[in-house]
Amino acid sequence: MTNKPRLLIPLTGAFCVRYALRTGLLDRISEYAQPVILLGWHDPELEQELEQGGAEVHPLPKPHFSKRYSRIRNLFEVWHTARLASPSSAIDKRRNRVDWGLGLRSRRALHEAFAKIILCLPSSGRLLRAAEQKHLCEDTNLGSVTDWVRSLHVDAALSLTPFIKSEEMTIRACLTAGIPACAAILSFDNLTTRGWIPIVFDQYLLWNRYNETELRRGYPEAVGSPVSIVGPAQLDFYWDDSYIWNEPEWRARLNLPKNRPVLLFGGGPVSIVPHEPHWLTQLDGAIERAEIPGKPVILFRRHPLDPVERWKPAIAQAKHVVNDEPWRVGAVPQECNIKRADLERLVSTLKHSHVHINTSSTLTIDGAVFDRPQIGPAYDDRPGSPYDRIAYELYLREHYLPITNSGGLEVVRSRSALVAAICSALSDPNRLCEGRKRLVREICTYTDGKCTERVNAGIRSFMNSSHRVEAVLHC
Repeated sequence: MTNKPRLLIPLTGAFCVRYALRTGLLDRISEYAQPVILLGWHDPELEQELEQGGAEVHPLPKPHFSKRYSRIRNLFEVWHTARLASPSSAIDKRRNRVDWGLGLRSRRALHEAFAKIILCLPSSGRLLRAAEQKHLCEDTNLGSVTDWVRSLHVDAALSLTPFIKSEEMTIRACLTAGIPACAAILSFDNLTTRGWIPIVFDQYLLWNRYNETELRRGYPEAVGSPVSIVGPAQLDFYWDDSYIWNEPEWRARLNLPKNRPVLLFGGGPVSIVPHEPHWLTQLDGAIERAEIPGKPVILFRRHPLDPVERWKPAIAQAKHVVNDEPWRVGAVPQECNIKRADLERLVSTLKHSHVHINTSSTLTIDGAVFDRPQIGPAYDDRPGSPYDRIAYELYLREHYLPITNSGGLEVVRSRSALVAAICSALSDPNRLCEGRKRLVREICTYTDGKCTERVNAGIRSFMNSSHRVEAVLHC
């Protein structure tokens, strides 16, 4: 029986496995605390690995929200969006609604107008918060989740993805039980693109100074909570040469030709840019017509959460595309166990590909770490150009602006500009090198591969100093 304090850690998906387990963070935590893992899906192999590493594993409770509570939450989202005042909000709204019909747009506009009228009333914020907490107690399963959390006898909680509803409910149960909680926010875009996080944490661990500004502006109630800038632990692999296959081995494993240059095309989720396969087809055609010298091959790597079906027609007709499937996923894509071999494959691809092409993706940061030319398509030249504006505006979202403005990413607004940028990158790969270094510094803060150590130090400090006693909610 251990006398170490018990630290509850929900793992809601594959990227949490990469962050907490594959970085070695859980091993470090185990030196001074007992990890109590709440796993968001059933995976016997992963559960066994976690238990062999010394963790205690339980299923993550499923949240239940009534329609009445959901209506209150929708009002809160409108209120939070106005308070956050991020340029991302309007851009994301336009992107999400571009395919809506007139009827749906009209109904949503009326709902939002009604909500804004309500929120303009005196004391609306205070009344709305009181209503949210009242219905959280009455119209959700917070009570039963709180009882279950108490039965685990944990001393503190660590949250990586508090914007995921199942994790949110569990962490709110912790705070209701008087258990302190620390947030190590998983990604640099989460504070401006994921909606309202209804939790004031006792400690925040963030990637960079921009994230701290977003937190203080969007969550002024967290003014008393300390913030540590720790960088992205899940990118530490990129500074570890043991994750890199040599180039011949990499080409052999991915079935790439031996001598042709490689263009890495990173596909995003369909919700971001639905017409991305069109660009893949255009690039393949440009290679076929010898518009790009050296007859490069396109290595296509889709986002793990994106359905493969939308890419199949473009891949089937392509002559110069090699399809590289991401890590193995199950029926629910985010519910998978990322393993070391998966990370080696990714790191080697980032290292050895000559040019990287993606749409406002974290892959731009990944590739810039390896000083590979980064190109971002931002156009729609199909009839009607329905996504031309939203494709460009993706690069103007708040979290992405430091990347766009770094000088390390070439944003292109047409097919001809895309082809020209690739030709330029192949002939002069060092162009924009200083911009890429600036990009990595601005977003990652640290470039030494030791962010996991900083995260761990932040968690250890939190465990030594945080002693929440009063419950934040009494149901």
